[in-house]
Amino acid sequence: MLALGVGLRGTQPASQKPGLADPLRTVAAITQLIETGAQQGFSFQISTDFIDFARQRRLARSSDVSPMFDNAVSRDIAECGFWMSALNSRGDIVGLQAFRLDDAQPNLADWILGWMMGLYAKRREMIIPRQLHTPDYSLASLVRGKVAYHGELWIDKHSKGCFKVFPRLGMLLALVKWQPDAVWALVGESMATRGHMIRMGYGHLEQSFLMWEWKPEGAETVEWIGIAERRHLEFSIAEMTSKEAKYRLSPIP
Repeated sequence: MLALGVGLRGTQPASQKPGLADPLRTVAAITQLIETGAQQGFSFQISTDFIDFARQRRLARSSDVSPMFDNAVSRDIAECGFWMSALNSRGDIVGLQAFRLDDAQPNLADWILGWMMGLYAKRREMIIPRQLHTPDYSLASLVRGKVAYHGELWIDKHSKGCFKVFPRLGMLLALVKWQPDAVWALVGESMATRGHMIRMGYGHLEQSFLMWEWKPEGAETVEWIGIAERRHLEFSIAEMTSKEAKYRLSPIP
């Protein structure tokens, strides 16, 4: 957990330069992830057909897609989102995840609750926050503009080796597609405290970011936020493609 200084809410966000810092290294990093997955027997597909995504989620998880990626809720989701599947050597889907791009104003911290409650309301599902404001001094207060939400992540328990490749691949593809100021996700305590988010490529975690009186379906009462700023993602790309990189993609036992 990073320590944040007093007065963060009044600090201006760092400006992002247009374009990728190093397009060639970005392509190399994505290629490395795809090849590492192939060595473990996995292949990956990407799609903007969210009707099919809802169908695949129901088959894999026996539950409905969240409002964030429900085609009936967000009619433009095919234009502002994509989803991915991971397949094993037999062609079975063993992983799913989805991303969508939004404009967070005035900043991610102040925008998120209204965004979530609006989407759930469109599907006539009630969610009630325990607090109306996110914690002071959150890094989310410095994030504004184009943000990519990372959700619906599921990996079959028999395909754990896919975990270190699949989420990070999606995050880098979102970086290439949209060049957002940040990629962000919400997770429960069990996932946040076991190192999964760091392995996925999230450089910052905050506990108790959202707390619910009436929680969304599938969520925990207390949710953590993971944030990967664009500069952090590009640092990860540089690290992955360095000849002396300490980071190595190795199968998870």
